[in-house]
Amino acid sequence: MFVLKHNDSFAIIDEHGDMHGRNEIDHDIADGLICRDTRLLARSELRIDGQAPVLVDSYIDPFNTVFEAKFQKNADAEQPEIWRSIFLWQDALYEEIAVVNHSGQDISLNIGYLHDADFKDLFELRGAKRTKSGTRAQPQLTDSGLRFDYTGADNRPRSCCLSFSQTPLQNGNMTTFMLDVPAGETRSLHICASHIPVPMGQDIFDAQKAEALAHIQSHLNRQADIHSSNPQFDEWTQQNAVDIALLTSDTPHGLYPYAGIPWYSTPFGRDGIITAFEMLWQDPAIARGVLQFLAAHQATETSAFHDSAPGKILHEIRQGEMAACGEIPHTPYYGTADATPLFVFLAGAYLERTGDTDFIAGLWPQIEKALAWIDTHGDIDGDGFVEYQRGAESGLGNQGWKDSVDAISHEDGTLAEGSIALCEVQGYVYAARRAASSIARALGMPDTAVALMQQAEQLKQQFNDIFWQEDMGIYALALDGNKKPCRVRASNVGHLLFCGVVPEGRAERVADMLMADDMFSGYGIRTLGSGEKRYEPTQNPQGYHNGTVWTHDTAICAAGLAKYGFEDRAAKLMSALFDAAQHFPQMRLPELFGGLAREAGIPPAPYPVACNPQAWASASQSLLLQSMLGLRIDGAAKTVTLHRPQLPAWLTELEINGLRVDDGEISLRFQRHDDGVDITRTGGSPDIRLDIEWPEEIGDIRHTPPAKKAQM
Repeated sequence: MFVLKHNDSFAIIDEHGDMHGRNEIDHDIADGLICRDTRLLARSELRIDGQAPVLVDSYIDPFNTVFEAKFQKNADAEQPEIWRSIFLWQDALYEEIAVVNHSGQDISLNIGYLHDADFKDLFELRGAKRTKSGTRAQPQLTDSGLRFDYTGADNRPRSCCLSFSQTPLQNGNMTTFMLDVPAGETRSLHICASHIPVPMGQDIFDAQKAEALAHIQSHLNRQADIHSSNPQFDEWTQQNAVDIALLTSDTPHGLYPYAGIPWYSTPFGRDGIITAFEMLWQDPAIARGVLQFLAAHQATETSAFHDSAPGKILHEIRQGEMAACGEIPHTPYYGTADATPLFVFLAGAYLERTGDTDFIAGLWPQIEKALAWIDTHGDIDGDGFVEYQRGAESGLGNQGWKDSVDAISHEDGTLAEGSIALCEVQGYVYAARRAASSIARALGMPDTAVALMQQAEQLKQQFNDIFWQEDMGIYALALDGNKKPCRVRASNVGHLLFCGVVPEGRAERVADMLMADDMFSGYGIRTLGSGEKRYEPTQNPQGYHNGTVWTHDTAICAAGLAKYGFEDRAAKLMSALFDAAQHFPQMRLPELFGGLAREAGIPPAPYPVACNPQAWASASQSLLLQSMLGLRIDGAAKTVTLHRPQLPAWLTELEINGLRVDDGEISLRFQRHDDGVDITRTGGSPDIRLDIEWPEEIGDIRHTPPAKKAQM
């Protein structure tokens, strides 16, 4: 299957460019043109002279924008050459059929399409059962198109309009065209599917295609240009870059990386924030858009159905008929315990990266409301920790990033119940308070800054006193409603390193746990240790969060390890994910994959319904690279710092060109040799400072004296 996306619309088509009206329950994956959570065009099947043409080849262009397929009329006839091009732009799916006649005779072809529109809600395609539905009108054929209309149970009219570059004929569900192609020439047919009629022709098709490609290029231009000595690494880098560009949508509040295709092509709070973190050093505009969008949708009232309370940051927002009818709570839905502290954490990181105090000052009221939620509604039982418990049966039972029903368990395999305090959420709160303290100081509020830092340190002490399980050398995954710790080995502890809430004296034990055989599969960090009860006893871990490897989760663990000086282990995780990527089509790491132990010659097991592409998976390489290079940017000081940078054995040279800092940029070259890494400043603005921090002696770099600084 191939995926096209722009803003609030996406299309899933097969290798022929066809759609068949499929759903996930009967066919594993749905297809069609989906706009704002409603499938408009469900079926579009090409016929040449009444038959399906023979596919020669098909692919997506390097910009993830244009699908191309080459056909021949049938197995016996290589002529004529038939090309099908499809792209998505501004809620409209554009298509061109180009017939190239290489023969010495004029030809005529009957181009036919089976078209249908069903206006199903995205949640229906995923298997949701509805007790109500709207009314479909009979299709209407006009001189220039075919129109399908539907009035939903929410009383909103919806339409799917097919516009053609020439007058169609219709026979039942088949729309046909006669295409006359003179000898030695090319003739084309153009079609557009949208919610409104769109005039069609060669000039319009070409102009819209150029705009779509330019739009993707504008996203890529904000990212640094990264090249290396390893062609496969470069292929991985390019794929991730174009996937982030594909998933990033323009909203009235700025850019927002939609979570993933097909099921999560919408703003998610947690996913957007994590993706923004991963991309922050390269493209802070994403973080700015995420912060503005989430601030605009911050909860203002308490609702059990929506799991909302004043100051809370959303989990997911939907625009389809089921949401409008109140059949699902996503208008928005706020069932997440971590998005609110992560919002504040990201705001602080954005300020450090950009120095943009004016923007953050405008966001301060929303930051204060988020902090107030943490201290009140977030702390359900008043014990100083943030917990979650859904308000209605329609809500999520688990409300951390591991939100499947069986994700949080005790060591005997029983599920945690009641109001649950996740370990990583407390880490996020600690990081949020420290971030808010830095923001307050930058905005001229020193007393507030001191109070917030004191709160952060008090939480750190309380968290370590209660969550640390000394006899096991681990942090509890969570506390259940009875304050009983969930004493299981899980990847969540890597997030604690990322947040900095782990004392230095315990960091090595946490690092050892993450890299032990029961947690590290060889391709990444398992979500749950292989020795735990909830891990699949067949050693075939296909539980969503119970032994699989999540790309972003492993990247966050790597960033946490590097933060505490375990750069060698962080580099090992980057190498593992790089190896895994080589086993997936287009080197596109999915949302998650199986956690079976790595064996020579055996690829990682795919997870059947994983989103691909998914934003925080696609952005993971960016965070891994930042961690490996120890790269930090202080926007206000116009300073780039490299702390103990290193390259793995398979990467002897790396170039980062056009990395933007404030109103300037810097370009760097890293060259690996036996004794370390050489760094050369190859270009950029002279007013940007480069600091390189190295250990003073060879050996265990975690125990060397303070590193020297060198200005370049």
